[in-house]
Amino acid sequence: MNRRRLLGGIALTAGSTAWIAAGTRSAEAAQAALPDMGTAQAPTLTDVKDKVAYITGASSGIGLGIARVFHEAGMKVALGYRNEQRLAEALTFFPKNDPRVYPVRHDVMDRDGWERTADDIEKTLGPVQVLVNNAGVGLQAPASTGTYKDWEWGLGVNLWGPIYGVHTFVPRMLASKLGSQIVTTTSTSGILPGSGAGIYTVAKIAAVGLMEELRLELRNTNIGTSAFIPGLTRTNIANSESYRPESLKNDGAPAVAPGAPARTATASTSAARSGGPSLEDIAMDPLESGRFLLNGILNNDLFIVTHPEYRVGVEARCNALLESMVPFTPVPPQRLRSNLYRSPIYVQEIAHRQATRERKF
Repeated sequence: MNRRRLLGGIALTAGSTAWIAAGTRSAEAAQAALPDMGTAQAPTLTDVKDKVAYITGASSGIGLGIARVFHEAGMKVALGYRNEQRLAEALTFFPKNDPRVYPVRHDVMDRDGWERTADDIEKTLGPVQVLVNNAGVGLQAPASTGTYKDWEWGLGVNLWGPIYGVHTFVPRMLASKLGSQIVTTTSTSGILPGSGAGIYTVAKIAAVGLMEELRLELRNTNIGTSAFIPGLTRTNIANSESYRPESLKNDGAPAVAPGAPARTATASTSAARSGGPSLEDIAMDPLESGRFLLNGILNNDLFIVTHPEYRVGVEARCNALLESMVPFTPVPPQRLRSNLYRSPIYVQEIAHRQATRERKF
């Protein structure tokens, strides 16, 4: 609520609320011109009580917030973790010795370890019906000067981790024939580059694409799919470098993009000095983030976006692409007969989100 109050004040002060109404009108106008491609995949889970969820990176931040919300909703939760101290702190938020809470030590970069982890969870809690590929590292290395070790670590956790999770659990979920959901926690950087953390951005864009492709491929199965797209949230991701594997640590100073200004203070400190709200003040509470996710799962939303204030940037990015698609010569008629939408999922998702715009959390 504190975050929303601050953002509301900022928006009203800047006179920037018009884009909300304009965006709604433009979306409705666009929908009127869209072909009928059927309905979106129906929710695969309408009740999560007693269902089993595995959340990677669940010992702090967004992962812990998701686990707490799932547990409150009656789910059995397997908490993926790496750090014993953070796990001990996380467990204080759950009843002691609760049989619905199962910690599992798991390095998501360990490909072979995924199958062992899945077997362990299923043996203890039962078949996993909700997989949340949440573990992530917030390395700041730019794409232009990052080292191979930066790329291996950043893509290893933020992209290969979800890929391993999908490869492990899709066959199990299909075999179980139970309503299931696969979620990958991405980032606003996955739909709007520009943070300066280039390797992180590349991984998150790819992770969003992974979930989009899975929606297309699995839309006629018992598995729903969602890209969870949070913005600024209170987490420990800024401390990622402290747990980078020794084998992937760089020699020397961190890489800096050519021409990038020196970082003399954090954005939070700079904002506070200028008299404005700090990032800590406007950052989303992980519990609120978890409630967004649970609501999205129950509605089988393809995109679960927690920070709508970035809409102007996303529209600018999409419009830059659209403005670049101007034909130099008339498009041959035979090409216009092909499937120019390529997939029905986007048209279906537009209709789904417009029909379910009013949500209760």
